[in-house]
Amino acid sequence: MSSPPANPKTLVYGVDFSGSKTACKKIWVSRGIVHNRTLHIDSCCPISDLMPESTSKGRDNCLSFLRNIISTEEDAIFGLDISMGLPEALNNEQSWESSILNFSRNYISPEDFRNKCRNSMGNKEIRRKTEIQKKAPFCVYNLRLYRQTYYGIRYIIEPLLKEQAVRIIPLQKPHPSKALLAETCPACTLKRKGIYIPYKGKNKRELENRRTILTSMNTWDLEIEDNIVARALVDPEGDAIDSILAAYAAYHALQRTGDETLLKEEYIIEGMIYD
Repeated sequence: MSSPPANPKTLVYGVDFSGSKTACKKIWVSRGIVHNRTLHIDSCCPISDLMPESTSKGRDNCLSFLRNIISTEEDAIFGLDISMGLPEALNNEQSWESSILNFSRNYISPEDFRNKCRNSMGNKEIRRKTEIQKKAPFCVYNLRLYRQTYYGIRYIIEPLLKEQAVRIIPLQKPHPSKALLAETCPACTLKRKGIYIPYKGKNKRELENRRTILTSMNTWDLEIEDNIVARALVDPEGDAIDSILAAYAAYHALQRTGDETLLKEEYIIEGMIYD
């Protein structure tokens, strides 16, 4: 039987993550406030816009700044499109927590991570159960995702877990004085909503598809300020929309923090995508 969370969070963040060298431009953060069972998005921008002007905008500083936001916003839930677990076959019988806490020791670089995963799996791409269930486009060490997975776990999830600064759901029970982290996947959310259409690009088709997605959001339990809609519409990379989708998925994750049906063995071992 489900029970409501003991201390519901009122702030919701969506983070479109990137492990690229230009992470400060590629990581977008949306923020929303829960009011009357609706998520009101009142901010959406690259993380560089949130950082002090005097701070260097290199990747290390960017990821450190993101960690700091997460660890200090105790009354918030964060939706991050970071894989927060590995396929069970790669864990070598470790628990989920051990596999994350030992991640930087086991994998010294993004390339080392991808190569070891591929070698262990006979050059096959093995997906987690949640990725199969939610129809995620890629496995955690896919060519298009492995850097994001590596930098996300190595520089965000692992240190936060070591510091016991957050609670990662559904793997850990919520705590009233710690932020919640939920794994999200914008593509999975769009698939669930039935509008998984190409929206990243500079062509007219992608522009109109972004307009379609943003218009569809008007029918969800979601409100987005007009200036944010306008900014998301003209962002050809789709990072603004992805951060909004991450926030929306986090909002729905928040409503399920007392759902004991999520405590399935595969989720406790591999993590779970909220969509």
